[in-house]
Amino acid sequence: MASRTTMADPVQLSEPEFPAPEPVRGCDVCGALFGQWKQATEKGSPAYDPSHATDLAVEIGRHPHAWQKGNR
Repeated sequence: MASRTTMADPVQLSEPEFPAPEPVRGCDVCGALFGQWKQATEKGSPAYDPSHATDLAVEIGRHPHAWQKGNR
């Protein structure tokens, strides 16, 4: 009996989920990044790019704010 080297059925991947990042209110940079994030997560958008959306979410989370420096 020969061993099987392939899967019986194709793998079905789910659509990626994009948890919304939380931009800081009043920060223009966070607001602009969030706008780009929304476009990158919108299916059908020419800017749709899950990898870029992840990068933008990380950048929003790491964006420094002068009033937060003491909190880090």
